[in-house]
Amino acid sequence: MAKAARKRKKDDEDEEFEFPEFDEEEYLRKEIDLAKATFLSIGFAIPVALLLFELTLSGITIVAFFLGLGITFAMPRIFPFVPWPKVDWKRFERKDWIGQGSVFLFAWLAFWILLVNVPFADVTPPVIANVTVADAFKTTVSPAPGVQSDAVRNGTVWINATVYENAGIDNVTISVGGVEHVPVALPGSVYSLRLVVLPGGPQVEIRARDSAQLVAAFGFTLKVV
Repeated sequence: MAKAARKRKKDDEDEEFEFPEFDEEEYLRKEIDLAKATFLSIGFAIPVALLLFELTLSGITIVAFFLGLGITFAMPRIFPFVPWPKVDWKRFERKDWIGQGSVFLFAWLAFWILLVNVPFADVTPPVIANVTVADAFKTTVSPAPGVQSDAVRNGTVWINATVYENAGIDNVTISVGGVEHVPVALPGSVYSLRLVVLPGGPQVEIRARDSAQLVAAFGFTLKVV
């Protein structure tokens, strides 16, 4: 009996392994459907990006972002209702939907980011940075917004700030003790104001407005001794 079992095992091992038949026609149809789906994913990303752009201009950027994610996850339910191009969605497996979802996600993100930046739009205000105050005795302080600075000596002081903007600066002003001044524009997006101050603690506010009328402000209390 054992001998017969060994003989059957040997016969099974001797049987030639046959690969399953490759259906070339089915493979080509699937590849064509994948190409159509990719075309649809990129094309559908354009109106979605336009919708998100309008929501961004309305000031609800976070809603726009999560709406885009929601549409991405809803692709398997939405795309079968699109009349053109004709795609046999029943062929699509989980990995196919993950691939198309990635294409769609990066497509609408790219279009959306392109639309909310110059030259199409400017949705970000200027950035005021590197604020310093220097006196005639070579004392330089770097005030933080909303708090009192370290002390500088009374007399002539220089208030400097760097203003970054991607579209273009329309106006920069520096208000000291309620009096508004126009600083001098220097190379490197630096704005400098020279004035005489007396001992005390005047309020200083630097305001920058860009060509889209978006405003940024940087305020602090200047300690003068």
